[in-house]
Amino acid sequence: MRRAAILLALSLVPSALAARAAPTPGWRTISIPATGEYAYRYVPASYDAAHPAAVIVFLHGYATLPSHYKPLVEPGAEATGAIVVLPRADGLGWGAAKDPQTIGESVRLLAEELAVDEHRVSIAGHSAGGAYAYLLAYGTSSHYSAVFTLSAPFYAVSQVADPAYTAPIRMYYGDGDPNYQTAYPKLIAQWQALGVPHEEQVLPGYPHCCWPDSALVAGFQFLVARAYPGGSACVASATRHCLLAGRYAVELAWQTAEASGQGQAVPGSDSSGLFWFFSPDNWEMLVKVLDGCSINGKRWVFAASTTDVAFTLTVTDTQTGEVWTSENPLGHAAPPVQDTAALDCP
Repeated sequence: MRRAAILLALSLVPSALAARAAPTPGWRTISIPATGEYAYRYVPASYDAAHPAAVIVFLHGYATLPSHYKPLVEPGAEATGAIVVLPRADGLGWGAAKDPQTIGESVRLLAEELAVDEHRVSIAGHSAGGAYAYLLAYGTSSHYSAVFTLSAPFYAVSQVADPAYTAPIRMYYGDGDPNYQTAYPKLIAQWQALGVPHEEQVLPGYPHCCWPDSALVAGFQFLVARAYPGGSACVASATRHCLLAGRYAVELAWQTAEASGQGQAVPGSDSSGLFWFFSPDNWEMLVKVLDGCSINGKRWVFAASTTDVAFTLTVTDTQTGEVWTSENPLGHAAPPVQDTAALDCP
């Protein structure tokens, strides 16, 4: 694999944000002259050029085209505010010599057009695309922040190439997928042996090809909540609090049976903030990040909510990339959170 192409893509230095014209939300084709290929990119309606966005590279399956996945990834992009890139493989599947360059160039060209968070560039894919996603993430020093696969087959990974960071992975399978029986247990064993942080979702009744929107949204939420270490201070936005001198990014993704979205941030203090979901005069959650380093060597996360909506609360240390999360299932009254060992004090 061509490591240089991936490193080039993720060494992104955004130009002056004010000079960027606001793009029209939706799809646009990116031509990639270096390899003669192309990619599609999707900009969600919530994109704000003043705040660099997370990027998700999504790789199509064998013998399909990226256009097939356009409607499938849109719910995840809108729910998370992430920009999605769909590059095209050189052949029927992934692994041709120029495929890493195509992927790398698609991200580099995207960053010339849009404000991109260089520490939250993740990779995902379906079937063969999912396998190639984890091969790139762990077989090269690619600096991807996280990996999400759907129905991926098994390929051996002997070691994690990046000595500084091991990207976490989330895997989705339907129990009607043959890869669930064959690849899934081998991959679990592989990640455990390599020390790769992993989580899984297996849904009954789904075959290799298909998944509910909620599975894709959950996977994208997993991706955008992770950051490659070494990032700059948090950048506050309409959906993000920056607490304790801007070190900790706090975000809240919600989901009902009919819709999903990001919690809207209500400014508070240096250590606390509020979120609302449906109306600005109907606050749903208070979150605090407290410095307990002198007491027990940890930073604490407290949260109090008044909802039975499903949500994922994420606190990211923008200096180290460490991520803390708390989830509430749909239909359950959310209990208070008082985690006095949430994050390390490096």
